[in-house]
Amino acid sequence: MSSDRDRLQSLVDALPDTEVQVAISFLAELGEQEIIDAETAAKLDLARTEPGDDVPLEEVRRRLGL
Repeated sequence: MSSDRDRLQSLVDALPDTEVQVAISFLAELGEQEIIDAETAAKLDLARTEPGDDVPLEEVRRRLGL
């Protein structure tokens, strides 16, 4: 039985050349995503139900000086 990495490698190898760059971009973005635990996910779900104004990410970054 192949490992998940072997299966992924097979899928990558089977990609048409025209789709390689798209796959690279997708995997790079996927690798940058933060993994959160169940407790944090529950807190985020609760926060989403609370009333309040949406603040765009760029505004949050500006306010934090990032």
